[in-house]
Amino acid sequence: MSSPIKIIPKVTRLIHMMDMINKGEIKIPSFQRDYIWNKGQKIDLFESIQLEYPIGTILLWKPDNEFNVNHELGPYNINKISKNGFYYILDGFQRLSTLFGSLTNPNKTNHIVDQDKRKDFSIHYDLEKEEFNIPRSEPTDLTNLPIYKLIDTYEYLDFVEKMKSKSLKKQNIDRLIGVGRKLSSTLIDYEIPYVEIHGGDIEKAVNIFSKVNSKGSPISKDWMVSALTSNEAKDFNLGEIIENLLNELNEYNFQDLKREVILQCIQSSFGKIYFDLNIEDLVKRADFIEKTYKTIKSIKIAIQFLYEELVVLERKLLPYNNQLIFITYFFNQIDNPSQKQLKKLKKWFWITTYSNYFTIYSLSKIRTAFEQFKDFIEGRNDNPVFNDKPKIPFSIAEFPKKVFRGSVRYSALELFLLNHSNDFEKVNSRDIDSLEQYYLFFGEKIPENLVPIVQYFEEEDNRFIKPAKYKDLQFLLTKEVYKPIFQKLFLTEDMIGKSQEEVLKLRKELIIKAERKFVEELDLIYEI
Repeated sequence: MSSPIKIIPKVTRLIHMMDMINKGEIKIPSFQRDYIWNKGQKIDLFESIQLEYPIGTILLWKPDNEFNVNHELGPYNINKISKNGFYYILDGFQRLSTLFGSLTNPNKTNHIVDQDKRKDFSIHYDLEKEEFNIPRSEPTDLTNLPIYKLIDTYEYLDFVEKMKSKSLKKQNIDRLIGVGRKLSSTLIDYEIPYVEIHGGDIEKAVNIFSKVNSKGSPISKDWMVSALTSNEAKDFNLGEIIENLLNELNEYNFQDLKREVILQCIQSSFGKIYFDLNIEDLVKRADFIEKTYKTIKSIKIAIQFLYEELVVLERKLLPYNNQLIFITYFFNQIDNPSQKQLKKLKKWFWITTYSNYFTIYSLSKIRTAFEQFKDFIEGRNDNPVFNDKPKIPFSIAEFPKKVFRGSVRYSALELFLLNHSNDFEKVNSRDIDSLEQYYLFFGEKIPENLVPIVQYFEEEDNRFIKPAKYKDLQFLLTKEVYKPIFQKLFLTEDMIGKSQEEVLKLRKELIIKAERKFVEELDLIYEI
């Protein structure tokens, strides 16, 4: 259990914070994303300081657990660590990288300097134009000087002496020296607010970061876990592994799957539902890396199963994230499931979808549901579906009144329509071009007007391809176009010539009749 968080607000001078970094009192946790600021953002930061505008509060964190650190800040590699301990940069990484990278004198530091990166932090100030710039090459003009010279007393005195030796009018020299002195004084005296956060764990850190970070790159929980699990010897970085998985899931239109769900799949792979397991304890286990790789593989298999066996053609069609977590666990435990097991898994999916399974049950009952699902996998129970009232079948909600992707009942209907149009047969992901959501009549966004279609790369008769000249599908209900195969879309020949209202009424009746038959075969109660 994590300790209570203690928050201490402070203010310090900019040059003192640079000194803290130099001494190794501030480090970069490996969960921080890469440095991404461009030239304009760097210059904006210094212009704000010049005008003495606030640049935001820096969050420094000393947590209960230690994380792996990244020693690179700007172009410098800072291996030094303070004997008195250090703080992690929780928020302010982009700003501190820019400040330290630009204000540190590369000729006087003991830190390792990446000269190629150093060019990107070589911010100068043109005393003549009174503006910041990042020159492509080192300026020959004395009056365009690196800003690190403005906070180094000896460097600035050397600049002043060189200026006085130049063949310029004394009035102009005094003006330029005055411009430099003013900016030097501003940089040296500029104060930065920061907050020291003592204690807490990953959960609390993510929560704090999400509340204060409105502009920076988001830090998700898995990247913070990466800091606990990063293993260079085994080339293991959880954040990157999840990133690669999401790229691979493009094939199944699941690339926008929440990273948190992937992490929950990994947690649940240890035999308990994810909310009963502390990720910070799991990462300490010797088998964490092995189980993670196995789970990542199983997630992809589970999504392929959803896509090909149940026609869940994109992430937004998945009724519940918990369904993916359970199905991933199934494939984690069974490498070569039998057809009987797969058939029961498909039935489990439809029952949990139509019954609002993961909505009606509390966390404690979902825990029990997971245990029964495990029993099914391990052969101790033939039924993977938990029912807290076994003598009372689940019932399903009434037919949805509008098209709404956020509704589980609507998702169930859409999946039913897609599977019905495909005769509830398995599809091959390589054959599918896209999922198209058409309407029979333009403008009526009600379920009985929806015609979701699996669009294949090649159709023998192009039966479901909508010509571009049509804005809806009512052209299918003409004698010249109509084909019996359209009955898969709940379009019948007797609809031809009828009004829009009559057609939609008939279509709704047909859908309800077929859906009722389908769910009653699942032993569910169909309500109107």
